[in-house]
This record gives sequence, C-alpha cells and structure tokens, in this order.
Amino acid sequence: MEVSVGRDSATTPTAPERSGKRIDVGVIAVSTIGNALEWFDFTVFTFFAANIARQFFPSDNPTAALLATWTTFGVGFLTRPLGGIVLGNVADRHGRKSALLLTISVMALGVAVIAFAPTYASIGMAAPVLMLIGRFLQGFSAGGEVGSATAFLVEHAPVERRGVYGSFQMIAQACSMLLGAIVSVGITQTLTPEQIDAFGWRIPFAIGLLIVPVGLYVRSRLDESPVFKDATRHAEPRRSPFIESVTTHWRQVLAGFGLTVYGTIGTYIFYYYMPSYATKSLGIPFKSSVIASLCAAVAYIIGTFASGRISDAIGRKKPMVASGVISLVITYPLFLAVSHTPTLPMLIVVQCCLMLSLGLFQGSYCAFVCELFPSRVRATSMAIGYNFAVMIFGGFAGAIATLLISWTGDKLAVVYYGLFGAAVGLITILMLQDRSRMPLQ
Repeated sequence: MEVSVGRDSATTPTAPERSGKRIDVGVIAVSTIGNALEWFDFTVFTFFAANIARQFFPSDNPTAALLATWTTFGVGFLTRPLGGIVLGNVADRHGRKSALLLTISVMALGVAVIAFAPTYASIGMAAPVLMLIGRFLQGFSAGGEVGSATAFLVEHAPVERRGVYGSFQMIAQACSMLLGAIVSVGITQTLTPEQIDAFGWRIPFAIGLLIVPVGLYVRSRLDESPVFKDATRHAEPRRSPFIESVTTHWRQVLAGFGLTVYGTIGTYIFYYYMPSYATKSLGIPFKSSVIASLCAAVAYIIGTFASGRISDAIGRKKPMVASGVISLVITYPLFLAVSHTPTLPMLIVVQCCLMLSLGLFQGSYCAFVCELFPSRVRATSMAIGYNFAVMIFGGFAGAIATLLISWTGDKLAVVYYGLFGAAVGLITILMLQDRSRMPLQ
C-alpha cells in the first residue's frame, strides 16, 4: 500500500514552481535560523545535564538527580504538539512569515528563562519550576517552528532542488550540534568543574540569545512563499487546518509520524545521549565524549547534504531505505565494539558511522514529508506528525535509555531502542509513494 495526496475538487492549481541551479542563501538562512537556535540550546542542555542536575535538582543520589534533569528536558516536548497545532494554524491561515516571527520570539523567551534562572541554593523549589517554564516555552515554539520553517523552505525551492533545500533544515540542526559541541569543548577545557557548576553551563545559553535579533531582522524582511501566496489567491472557505489534517489527511500525518520516529530516536540516542552514555556506562571521560560528538556532527552534515542531492537525482525513497537497512545492520555491532573497547578513537568511529547513516535518511526527510501535503495544511499537518513522534520517542529518550540500562543491568540495552526506531522508519518509507518528481499542491 502506498500513501499519496489525493487531488480532490477543492485543490486548485498552484503557481508554477521556479527552476534554477542557484541556491537562494537568503531563503535558507531565514528558514533555518530558528531551528539552529533551538537545536543549539538543546545540544548544550544535554552536554551539561549533569551540571544542571547538581544546581537545580540536588539529591544524595546522582542517578536520581540526572534522571530528574532528563525528565525536565523531556517535559519541554509535551508542549511541542500544542505549539505545532497553534503556530501551524497561524502559518497555514496567515502565512509562513507571521508564524516564523512568532516562533523565534517565544523561543528567545524560553532560552532567556533557562540562561538566567537562579539555582536551587538561591530560591529553593522555585528554581526547578523556572527551568520547567523555560523548557515549556522552548517546546511550544519549537513545535511551531518545524512545520512553518520547513514548509517555507521547500515551497521556495526549484522543483528539481527540493531535496537539497529541504536538507538544509537538518543541516542547520547538525551545524547547531557541531557548534554546541565546540562551545562545550571550549568551556570544559578552559573552566574548572567548580566554575562550570557555578556559571559556565550558562554561557552557551547566553550565546544562543545573541542570534535572536538577527533572526527577527531577517525574518521581518522575508517574502512569503510563492506556493502559499498562490494558494491564498485561489482560496475558498475552508475548515481549520488542524481539523482538515486529522480528518482528510490523517494517513499522511501517520506517515510523517512514522518517518519521524526513526530520525528522532536516532538523533537522541546516537548523538544526544551518547556523551552521558559514554561517561556513565563506558567510563570514557566527559571531555572525550564531547570530542566524539563533535566528529559525529560533521559526519551527520556530510550524510545529510549528500542525501538531499541524491534524492533530487534518483528520488527520496532510495537513500531513506538504504539508511534504515544500514542502521539495522550496524547498530548492535558498533555498540558492542565500543563497550569492549571504550576508547576515544572507537567512540568516534561508532558515532560517526551511526550519524552518517542517519544523515542519509534525514537529508531526504523534509522534502519527502512536505510533498505529502497540500499547501493549505502543510505546516499544520507536518507539525502534528513530527511533534507527536518527537514528544513520545525523543523527549524522554534519555530517561528511557537510563531506565533500560538500570533495569536490565545491561549497558547495551539502549541499542534495542535505536533498532526499534530504524525498523519503524524503514517499514513506513517502504509503504509510501515517492512524489519527488511531482509539483507541490
């Protein structure tokens, strides 16, 4: 069975998609800057999870404090679906530009709360409450960002380059991972553990805030996507984008959900959880684990960009299927190898291989999912599937992994979660129609 977007009577022809070889750097920057800020902050949160645990969740049991921190990290994901629905509705009714300005403003507020929140020692229980508020605001804005920004990006792309354009959304995430790793390495190399606990962990969040004025400026000057403008000109009275998404396009929404499961679990287990896993379960020094993550981010960038280019040449399904198969084959042997040889070189090889394979899937993902939906519900529909998958399988990935290892006493138990994600992604993509050669609706 293949899922495709039906052309019902309510569908009107869209403006001809432009063609050209030149990449519009401005469109890419406008579309990805908010995503970059979101993932930079998420990255440094994971790297300094242990420090945040000591400052906001004091406990005689270090594992309990770390688990509380990972749970706080996950709580922010609970508001992602709500943000996707609310802000996706803004994007589909009033334009991508309005939604993008709103998302980055709310995101900035959440980052500021986290960056400047007093610790438990200063204000007691109000400290973890403030951390929760910051994560809720981040989650709400991030939920609206993904659908709005990705729709804007792909709708601006020439028809023969939608894969490359869409890949930059994931490349922005990877660059943020890389920058977060670089900043984390710099802090761990220059500050003492006591200084990091006292103020060092706040530095990356403060750096992230510096991007907000730039983001607001460039987004205020952007032009609306040509596909959305044409759809608006031909618009007829319609239902709420959310209602239409879950009643008319629910199969495509489920398809987006399934594809996101693999990308989400892969990203959070193979990248974000690895520094904590390497330190706690393998005994690899934290500084070494951050260096390995830096290398893995480079591998992810390479795989993602290559996938976008390949998908424009041969279709989206082939690189995505290849990624799922590769991950199912190599994940367990790689984790087994690093558990037997817990050294920095081995950790670098393992993470780079896993993230290169994941990038092969993610580079084609954005264009593929956008091509499933018509423009009148694209931002909302994509956000629903994406954010519910991220909430369920990504937001609590660190906590799930920690509990799996604790319950089983097997440091390889986390592998099965990664294999599950790859299997879901592979099964989903095999059931879908490749629309890479078709015009956007």
